Amino acid sequence: MIVTTELFLLIVVGSLIGLVMGALPGLTVTMTVVLCVSLTYGWPMDQALAFIVGAFSGGVMGGSISAISLNIPGTAAAVATTFDGFMLKKRGEPHHALGIALFVSLLGGLFGLAMLALAGPLLGKIALKFGPQEYFLITLWGITLVSVLSKGHAVKGLISACIGLFIGMIGMDPQTGYMRFTFGTELLSGGVSYILAMIGLFGMKEVFVQLNKSQTFKVEERYRIRDLFPKWSIMKKVLPTTLWSGPIGWIIGLLPGTGGDIGALVSYGTTTQLVKNPSRRFGEGAYEGVAAPEVANDAAIGGATTTMLTLGIPGDSVTAVILGAFILHGLQPGPLFMASNPEYFSMVVWFLFIATVISYGGGLFGANAMLKMLNVPKWYLIPAISILCVVGSYALMNSINDVIFMLFFGIIGYVFEKAGYPVGPMVLAMILGKMIEENLRLALIITGSVPDLLFSFLARPYSLILVVLIAASFLIQYKLLFSQGKKS
Repeated sequence: MIVTTELFLLIVVGSLIGLVMGALPGLTVTMTVVLCVSLTYGWPMDQALAFIVGAFSGGVMGGSISAISLNIPGTAAAVATTFDGFMLKKRGEPHHALGIALFVSLLGGLFGLAMLALAGPLLGKIALKFGPQEYFLITLWGITLVSVLSKGHAVKGLISACIGLFIGMIGMDPQTGYMRFTFGTELLSGGVSYILAMIGLFGMKEVFVQLNKSQTFKVEERYRIRDLFPKWSIMKKVLPTTLWSGPIGWIIGLLPGTGGDIGALVSYGTTTQLVKNPSRRFGEGAYEGVAAPEVANDAAIGGATTTMLTLGIPGDSVTAVILGAFILHGLQPGPLFMASNPEYFSMVVWFLFIATVISYGGGLFGANAMLKMLNVPKWYLIPAISILCVVGSYALMNSINDVIFMLFFGIIGYVFEKAGYPVGPMVLAMILGKMIEENLRLALIITGSVPDLLFSFLARPYSLILVVLIAASFLIQYKLLFSQGKKS
């Protein structure tokens, strides 16, 4: 594939926007990508992809800058980076911490990309053998993973997912044509767009949250570019960590509904168990403690993108947004995507490769500029985000009703934030819920009865594997609920 100058510049701009937004505390990668998608309505698909993919890659990499400099993760995927990254700063080694974080992020991103290129076609061929039973089970598994892996809040994650399932059922029944949960209003007859929900829950919600905060940041840190290139003596200590952190991040990114923040935490926990002689004690400035989560959260990009392209199921909330962008531009990721649109698969791979390299270079040469931006009063940023949210939601169907829906979801997101409920499960459940219902009904039509459907789950090899995985997820969830009950 030939990457034109125009596409290259869009990748560069998207990557730089992602880096800046990722470095700003509280502005998530999902929100960044949502805003970028809202700008690409009416663009050609290749240009929209270049811009969005760049923002995705840059946002994940940028989170480590504020995590190390301020002890405040710029993104959820950089939470684990604060454990040892900020301690290295306190020890007078911020350049070592950021240098490691940026370089291993490059390695992790390239590893995830390589796995996407190698495993994507293979998973696409396997997905062609999936029937309604397999799709029902894998989407159901995605819902269980969303609730189980809600950062220690299994009950709240499950409640959020159930609310998302309910919202996803609003509108016309796909089989009978009857209206459901519309309360007699035509506004709900077409259902609720999850794109609007994402703009409200991740974009406008953050506006409301920031309006309620008086916190400002004052950063005096300055880096010399040559000091951000990692020293070989340090990299020899952390390279073994990348051997397992990359695969962990990619595999967890591959699971429906998880993402880089889960992958980073799992990788950090695994590293603390496997590394017997770290450079320092974990939590006190271990180089390995910075490398593990940063490799994993960037490798998860390739995993989540693989699931989205081959199965049509978002691997995390960011790829849920990108999936919406594909649909808006007339493309439907899934088992047939690899065969019918191979050029777009190779396009995504090349765009991710360029974006990963550009993001690394932008982090090296732009770290000081991004730290200066942390000193900019947030009152300049909040109006810009608000305008993008309003314009993006209005441009979807040129309807002021969509703006009202978006604001409504922004309020819901704000209430959920205050109550400690994650909003990611709600959005993912809105997307996966439609697939669960449609495939369950289709499977029932094919098998003819509930007993025959249950038997087919056990008789089909892929279905049986998924049944075991779902059972394991519910067992983990039961243990989490039980442990939370004991603590309370």
